[in-house]
Amino acid sequence: MDRNVTVIPQRERSDNVRILAAVYCRVSTKTERQSDSLENQIAHYTEAVKNDPRYELVEIYYDYGISGYKNARPGFQRMMEDAEKGRFQQIITKAITRFARNTHTVLESTRRLKELGIGVYFELQGIDTMSQEGELLMTLFAAFGQAESEGAREHTLMALKRKYEEGKPPRQLQRSMGYKKGEDGEFYPNEYAPLVMEMFEMAADGYTAAQITNYLNSEGITNHNGKPFHRASVTRIIRNPAYKGDFIAQQYYVDENRKLIRNNGEKPIIYIQNDHIPIVTKKLWDLAQTTLDTATHKVDSTISQPLELTDENYPYRNQLFCAECGHRLSRSIRAGRVLWECNGKTRFTHKFCSGVSVTDDEVRKWLPFDCPQYVSAVVVKGKVKEHNHIPEPEWKKDHKKKTHSTAVPELNEENYPYLNRIFCKYCGSRLRRIITNAGKVVWICNDSSRHGKGFCKGIRIPDEKLNALRDVEFDVFIGKEKVHGKDCYGYSRQPDQERSSS
Repeated sequence: MDRNVTVIPQRERSDNVRILAAVYCRVSTKTERQSDSLENQIAHYTEAVKNDPRYELVEIYYDYGISGYKNARPGFQRMMEDAEKGRFQQIITKAITRFARNTHTVLESTRRLKELGIGVYFELQGIDTMSQEGELLMTLFAAFGQAESEGAREHTLMALKRKYEEGKPPRQLQRSMGYKKGEDGEFYPNEYAPLVMEMFEMAADGYTAAQITNYLNSEGITNHNGKPFHRASVTRIIRNPAYKGDFIAQQYYVDENRKLIRNNGEKPIIYIQNDHIPIVTKKLWDLAQTTLDTATHKVDSTISQPLELTDENYPYRNQLFCAECGHRLSRSIRAGRVLWECNGKTRFTHKFCSGVSVTDDEVRKWLPFDCPQYVSAVVVKGKVKEHNHIPEPEWKKDHKKKTHSTAVPELNEENYPYLNRIFCKYCGSRLRRIITNAGKVVWICNDSSRHGKGFCKGIRIPDEKLNALRDVEFDVFIGKEKVHGKDCYGYSRQPDQERSSS
């Protein structure tokens, strides 16, 4: 068979034409030695590339505090997207392990870049992927790098296993409200311990987690991070056996993909009794569990299928208002129950209005009424004793509808083209709009807001950071990393976990 071979001559480069170059830097932990810090890497390559007459620096892409095993790295993904757009012709990075720790990712990415006519130069190994021997050498170095990392990981896991067997697992109790770590390495109750005790006593007295949360927030009490309480965080505290002095080890573990997942029996779970100084007695802890279960069961027993939101089913739907701020009450459904809640609080947060929440069953007891009603609640120690409602003419004698400090665009796709296409990278739930007291539009993870940080660490991104997404037509998953104390946002097409139903 005759083969037709065409030789493509080497392209001559004019002295006046410089190669468009990009730089990629990564630091996997926030405690890497100073010589290898992200700041030093960026400074080194900024100076080196700018002073090299062959190159014109386009941009430096970077990831901070993210493992090289993860494909969902905002800086790396943005670099690959810009490569597809033809923004540069060369990538310069320190080493293959800085580019990625996973051999498959290294090969897949560099091959795609090569198809686009973009070479990657690994400074430490002196490898250019556009050279003939480049891919072979890169494959070897990448495989060695992955093996080295896997070996270090195995040593770490073995050390942890020995500590578990000795009953001395690593603990981070100082992150739990009510505990501090002493100079001797032991854990002791701190100034938040009395508050934890009060929460357990309320639970033992029959208060639900929601009622305890309402009480804490109505009193202006914040957690150890200075944040308001959420029902999920209150529940976690009351359910945590650490407060009776016990400790559960290995409730979560890191899988082969370097992801932290809940242990559902794949690994041994170790329960250590009398591990540290308790904040509550075992008797109070047990009573709080039993009573909280009973209170929750009572709430769950009222669950029924909610009716469709129509004027026929809810003839009073546009006639209920909050007596505090004057904003309309909107229907919400929680645990199958229909509630009418202040839209002012929902839109502008609790700092704008403490809000009111009344069950649909109670509203129906007030019927009939021939004019809008303004609803308020009588709250005693976090527990709503009763609701009051007064006719609109009477309310308007002494009140005015509260307006937010700054008007914002109406919530629709014309004003926010990405309205139904932005999601949390960490749990996959939809981002919803909130308006701060300063009138700023912010998008937050819906599931993190509803269920607390224990469910998802969440994302909170100012609206102005989303301008780049106005013309994007696909779903976008947004994450955030801290770089030198500044928030850096990243976008990807895939979440870290499967998208939730929300």
